[in-house]
Amino acid sequence: MATDEQGQTIDISLKQTTAQRQNILRAAFTGELVPQDPADEPASLLLERIRAERTAQVLGKKPRGRKTKDMHETSI
Repeated sequence: MATDEQGQTIDISLKQTTAQRQNILRAAFTGELVPQDPADEPASLLLERIRAERTAQVLGKKPRGRKTKDMHETSI
């Protein structure tokens, strides 16, 4: 029947698109989709720099919250 053939064709197409999507994602995550710029820093250095910046931000922030009456009186 024609509907059976169409169903089989759809199933095959879905399997092929799933495989193609996986191949594209693999290529993207391994850097195979576009030429790599040798001037780009390695991901490990980038992640370490981000961690250091976040740590510096956390250490530089003043604690937030409401001052209690006792704290206010002792700072006068």
